[in-house]
Amino acid sequence: MIRDLWEHNRWAFIAFLVALTTLGVFGVRTISSAIYWYDPAHQDQPLAPWMTPRYVGQSYHLPREVIEEVFFIERGKELPRMRVGSIAEQQGLTLEELQARLDAANAAFEAAREAKDNE
Repeated sequence: MIRDLWEHNRWAFIAFLVALTTLGVFGVRTISSAIYWYDPAHQDQPLAPWMTPRYVGQSYHLPREVIEEVFFIERGKELPRMRVGSIAEQQGLTLEELQARLDAANAAFEAAREAKDNE
């Protein structure tokens, strides 16, 4: 059967294999990401110097706008690949001060979400 497909429909068979491979790659990435982020050990982690703003946003389930505000990132600008430790250093803050900003922003976001849900 495969030999017949290869001999008579080579380009369609190659396209099918490429599509199947792409589906497999993205499927594995999606499943591994879901497993990682749904693990309680990776949720609401305390700030560490190695983290990026995007990682923190995913860990706390916060939207981009909240992360931009917490880490002093210009609105609409691409999230930097800088580490939280470097951002704190540039801003003259400690990780504890950034953690306090993050906790306050997270609490405000959760309160707004609950208020919206209760309407």
